[in-house]
Amino acid sequence: MGIDDRDYMKGEYWERQGKKGPSRWSFNKAERDAARKAAEDPPGGASRVGENTSFDQYDRTAAAGFSRIRNQPRGKHGRTTSKQTLRHVSTGTRRFASWAIPILCLATYVIPILADLRRGGWLPDTEPGIPFPETGSVSVASDLPMKIVRSQLTVVTSDSNAVVQLVHPETERHVISVFVAANSEVTIPAPVGIWRMRVIEGQKWHGNAKFFGPNTQYETVAELMDFGHSRGNGIDLHRRIDGNLKTRQMLVGPEPL
Repeated sequence: MGIDDRDYMKGEYWERQGKKGPSRWSFNKAERDAARKAAEDPPGGASRVGENTSFDQYDRTAAAGFSRIRNQPRGKHGRTTSKQTLRHVSTGTRRFASWAIPILCLATYVIPILADLRRGGWLPDTEPGIPFPETGSVSVASDLPMKIVRSQLTVVTSDSNAVVQLVHPETERHVISVFVAANSEVTIPAPVGIWRMRVIEGQKWHGNAKFFGPNTQYETVAELMDFGHSRGNGIDLHRRIDGNLKTRQMLVGPEPL
């Protein structure tokens, strides 16, 4: 009788006795030690991590991420769910947006209209005015080197008096201002360089400090103006649909000259 037949006959015997057979067969000592070792150290198990191993920081990060993914709660059909709650927009924020957005849209129409009213002198102004300076007269910074005044500035005005200024693009320091009466054109000497241009317009003149009073319209040209030795630069203040010089409103008034 072979070993397999003997094991089978022992199983039949325990079944006839109505008893449960032993859960583990008895082997010799070498076989038992080999079985115990296989049970304690299964193939493919984790290795001890020490300081001198090839398990670098990248592997540690990847393992930590994998652990978080495995432990992350899952919802229906095994999909991963997030513990983060959705942030709800507060009632105050919704209320603010409900009236702020229409106001901003309305401002895009109101600001140009207000600018036209100032240029025309339609806002209340109770103070008496004084004569506007002669067209072509200038106000120059005291430290402007005359040797760089080798270019030209041309200004064409519409129905409003204007003061056209050149300022330093970085320091905002005043360089030169030219006074041009309504419906006039003038060309004056200008310093060579790249300058920021600003335009002050209105009707009733109140001097170099108040300019045109409450009707002072103050803008800055969006692009820097380049004044070279061989060619100058300038501005035409007639507003047209096809105008190619963009300006933006200034939130504060011009500094006194």
